Amino acid sequence: MFRIALIEDEKNWIDSFRAYLRQYFAEKKDAYELDVFTDGMDFISDYKGGYDLILMDIAMPHMNGLEAARRLREIDREVCLIFVTTLAQYAIKGYEVNAFDFLVKPVAYELFKIKLDKVREYTGRRSSASFAVRNAGVMRMVPLSEIKYVESVKHYLFFHTVTEELKMRGTLGEVKPLFISNGFSEVNRSLLVNLAYVEGYTPQEINVSGEILPLSRVYKAEFLNALTKFVGGSVGGKNEL
Repeated sequence: MFRIALIEDEKNWIDSFRAYLRQYFAEKKDAYELDVFTDGMDFISDYKGGYDLILMDIAMPHMNGLEAARRLREIDREVCLIFVTTLAQYAIKGYEVNAFDFLVKPVAYELFKIKLDKVREYTGRRSSASFAVRNAGVMRMVPLSEIKYVESVKHYLFFHTVTEELKMRGTLGEVKPLFISNGFSEVNRSLLVNLAYVEGYTPQEINVSGEILPLSRVYKAEFLNALTKFVGGSVGGKNEL
């Protein structure tokens, strides 16, 4: 599901972008989700992350797009941002907040399609290998290959990477599908381990890059099956047990 936020205060352009997105994703035979905000202040105050693309008008009441983008970058440095404006010289300022691109009104569908193709290619490469972690109020894209294991404690997730530990509010069930499909395995109710870092195991424990973690009997067969497939698909190196 490709998630988009549109921050635009003109109804005619909201309707146009809705129509463009319907046409684009119908042509691609793909699914998308759109959230619309008519004010930059409302967007920032309600921001929870999780978007693949933000389309932001520059000229808006209460808080213009540039100011909203500056505040956005304080909490999310990675999300793909495209400015929409009537004057190209305003869009140049977008590079101060790491904007991906800009569109000048009036926007033709063919140009919109080209820009969206570029965004999806970029976000596809990034999201296939990374996960967005909101740690200490800042959104970061963390490569999955650097995450050794994910631990769930009460209402929080702890991402143990090769260099640090990151904390984010959430549940294991929310992230499990992505991690399982990218070389992780569930080893008990509160742990997902990266199979690339498994150095050994016993009937009750797993050695993950030198750390000993508990292996639940309930998940043992599932873990061993996943590990066997992973090792079988790896070529040499530390993945061999």
